[in-house]
Amino acid sequence: MRNRLATTLMTVALVSISGSMTDGLQTQALSCLVSTANGAVQGTLRGVSCAFIGVPYGAAPVGTLRWRPPQAAPPWAPATLSAVTASSCPAFSVATGLPAGSEDCLKLNIWTPEPLPASPAPVIVWIHPGAFVAASANLAAANGQHFAEQTGAVVVAVNYRLGPFGFLAHSALAAEDPAYPSSGNWGLLDQRLALLWIRNHIAAFGGDPQRITIAGSSAGALSVGLHLVSPGSTGLFDRAIMQSGPPSYRWRNRDEAEAQGEDFAGALGCGQSSDVLGCMRAHTRDQVLKALPIGMDQVTEGARVQWGPVVDGLELPDQPRALFEGGAIARVPLLLGTNRDEGWVFVDRSFPADLTAEQYDAVLANEFGADAGAIQSMYGAIEAGAPGLVARKSALAQIVGDAEYVCETRRVARLVERTGTPVFSYTFDYAVDAVAGDRSIHGMEVNLLFGNDFGAPSVHALDDADRELFRAMAGYWARFAARGDPNALDDTTVHWPAFKHPTGQGRGADKHLVIGVPISDGMRLRESACDFWDAYDLRTLTGAVPASAP
Repeated sequence: MRNRLATTLMTVALVSISGSMTDGLQTQALSCLVSTANGAVQGTLRGVSCAFIGVPYGAAPVGTLRWRPPQAAPPWAPATLSAVTASSCPAFSVATGLPAGSEDCLKLNIWTPEPLPASPAPVIVWIHPGAFVAASANLAAANGQHFAEQTGAVVVAVNYRLGPFGFLAHSALAAEDPAYPSSGNWGLLDQRLALLWIRNHIAAFGGDPQRITIAGSSAGALSVGLHLVSPGSTGLFDRAIMQSGPPSYRWRNRDEAEAQGEDFAGALGCGQSSDVLGCMRAHTRDQVLKALPIGMDQVTEGARVQWGPVVDGLELPDQPRALFEGGAIARVPLLLGTNRDEGWVFVDRSFPADLTAEQYDAVLANEFGADAGAIQSMYGAIEAGAPGLVARKSALAQIVGDAEYVCETRRVARLVERTGTPVFSYTFDYAVDAVAGDRSIHGMEVNLLFGNDFGAPSVHALDDADRELFRAMAGYWARFAARGDPNALDDTTVHWPAFKHPTGQGRGADKHLVIGVPISDGMRLRESACDFWDAYDLRTLTGAVPASAP
């Protein structure tokens, strides 16, 4: 709980010295002081909320702790932690393209209403996107201030190790510690340690440790889905939200990840070392980041690697799709969905200026092999209806969006629903012209959910319609975090139907919420396309190898 007694004593002391409390900075400091088991934390008053930035949950994973399971952060008491400094894990800066961030990054940001709610508030733990190689808890789109002020919920954003720091697998790492015979999922372990810290400490910030929702978009959503099927994460969260990131495609296995690890060691000049781990750990941040090329997620493969979670047999006992199919999941209420134009960003990155008919055919042949013809036949009507550049890019974007996002989201929703677990599905159908024209692209929902303006390169301040949608979305998400059901207890909002898919010969209802203007309900989203994709078991279409690769 907040240290109200300490606040009162400090107030009395200050009044006795100065005779008044007219100093605004003193008032701010007293407003956002909390007491935790690790020590006191001083945040910053922002409007009617407090921000606690850079609170450590894990020890710095440096030296011999690099590429090891994270360790708990040591207490800082009797000192008071000034939680005002943002941190980020090592990655290539989006702005400069240069290495940035510190390995001492296992920290989180917390936004909480001020004053505290009368009873402990639901907690939303945000796992940031960035393809497991970029971004941080400081992502402006997901700043939790407006959400906390609008809904009364507590928002937490988590840093975790990225790229080779977070997802390097190597046979020597797996053999290093008999107590942990695996490697490659350090970033997931960081997220898990953060969830444990939140469970143990969030009450001090006004949060309810029995109502923790893990949420994320893109790589963050994939992370959420992997925690649903990772035995070690069981019991650390009570609800789950996956935005544009169903984890049911085929992931790298241990052999593949360790082979990439051998390439990484070789690139650092450590491949033949008698102490390969000591050699790799002796290299600098920049040397580690630059050892192997990292490219953007797109639908054309190049000379790049894919960093991300590994099906290692321990943290992920099997391919996630198989675990979902077998019901080996955390039975917590699930909210999930996709945006209308998920695939456009990845296609536009690959072909920013042009997409010829030959390139269109080549992408399908490369990604899908012998099935390219069937897929082109399935989607040919799009091109025939409006021939030319835009039609080809739109067709390819629809293929990517359906195969990896919309239809895999339906697959996960059906598999979870059949276990008797509550499921709520949505499609985000809202476009912001200044950002992407008439397209609801991958990631667009994040700014609207948290009520934040869009930054560069498509600067856009939220207008009245945007803010109205923010209030609606925040309400649904907060109610889900509070009760496992996004619906209001009265009829003041559009009802969000639970996802149901009857088995047998009858056509499934597959109901969902359509998030747009106006908000409405829908059913059987992209049904014929998703029925087509049901037979496939693919890798990610935006990875370093073709989707159909064995």
